[in-house]
Amino acid sequence: MDELLRKSEKIFKTDMVYVFRNGTWSFIGQVFSICCSFILSILFAHYLSKDSYGSYKFIISLTSILGALSLSGIGTAVIQSIAQGKEKVLDDGVRLTLRWGFVVTLSSLVVAIYYFLSNNNELAFALLIFAVCSPIISAYGQYGLYWVGKKDFKTSTLYFMFSQLLTTMTMIVAVVLKFDVVGLIATSFIFGAMFSFFSYKYVTNKYEINQIGDDHALDYGKHLSFMNFFGSLANQLDKILLFHFIGPSQLAIYSFATLIPEQVRGSYKNIFGISLPKFSVLSKEALRKSIIDKIYRLTTVSIIIVIAYWIIAPYFFSIFFPKYLSAVIYSQIYVIGLIAIPGITLFSTYFQVNKDTATLYKITLLSNTITIVYGVILIYNFGIWGAVIENGLSWFSMFFIGAYYFYRAK
Repeated sequence: MDELLRKSEKIFKTDMVYVFRNGTWSFIGQVFSICCSFILSILFAHYLSKDSYGSYKFIISLTSILGALSLSGIGTAVIQSIAQGKEKVLDDGVRLTLRWGFVVTLSSLVVAIYYFLSNNNELAFALLIFAVCSPIISAYGQYGLYWVGKKDFKTSTLYFMFSQLLTTMTMIVAVVLKFDVVGLIATSFIFGAMFSFFSYKYVTNKYEINQIGDDHALDYGKHLSFMNFFGSLANQLDKILLFHFIGPSQLAIYSFATLIPEQVRGSYKNIFGISLPKFSVLSKEALRKSIIDKIYRLTTVSIIIVIAYWIIAPYFFSIFFPKYLSAVIYSQIYVIGLIAIPGITLFSTYFQVNKDTATLYKITLLSNTITIVYGVILIYNFGIWGAVIENGLSWFSMFFIGAYYFYRAK
């Protein structure tokens, strides 16, 4: 098998043995995750009203923005350091994230008070729960970074699948028992906090983590976290605006329209997660060559996926989400933007590996400002159509911005 994979490297221009051994596990984990999300989506579609599901998705989007105020970018820096044998950065990263957790807690409390004063107790109680659980999830949820940094993708994937299984079973029980929106949010965040804490303790007790630190990594992680906040704001703004402009029912339709495309987008993250430890030890010249080659190949794969999805989507929705058939056309337009995702992520990865924070700031601020401007104008005027078009325009704009800085850095 290894000999065959080595021969195929002439075609794919990458370390196919590494990809097969580690990428196979990542693929299995991603498929398992998609299946779990799919099962929950079917249950949500049948057990929750459109208004309830829309409110649930709004809270998830709002907490994603608030959660980005923590050190959400520390993970990339931790993975790179562990790959270089500096394992103590895992403990340092957890302690630093816990200290920064007060920012998320305080911000969530302020927003919760706003909704209490606005007589929206549902959103207020949900945010109070998030305020307590978020610092724990953000800090101790870094346990899996140890395996990724060590390139132990088998253990990482198996544990990820275990967590997904438990989470899905817990949420299934909550949905079947007809918990309200606050109950569903409480179930999700409280379970997430408990699982993250005990998982971190398991990793640190099982493995002898060396005491070699990396102070620069944490500083770099702070920069990435600041950039991630703007990314999270831009990524979740469409849901926030739709909820406020046209209501939770329309947000529910939009959420199902983006369901499968976002799962495909998430699959790319796993691919790049596998690549990061490899990229971290390449020379700059070799890294640039690898990045360019992978963009061409993965963009071609994306085009094929988009075409296939256009054909399959109507049948898929009629079978599994008959209440949301109106979402099909939105979903077909939305998925076109996936063509730009490999380029966006790989251009950004190049500057992350080189820790070029100045360029990353430029790309992040420019890209997300464009996204926010697109979103406010288009969603305010055109509702769901505006949100769908905004995502496509934003992703292709981000692709060209990344390409400009990548070739400028040659």
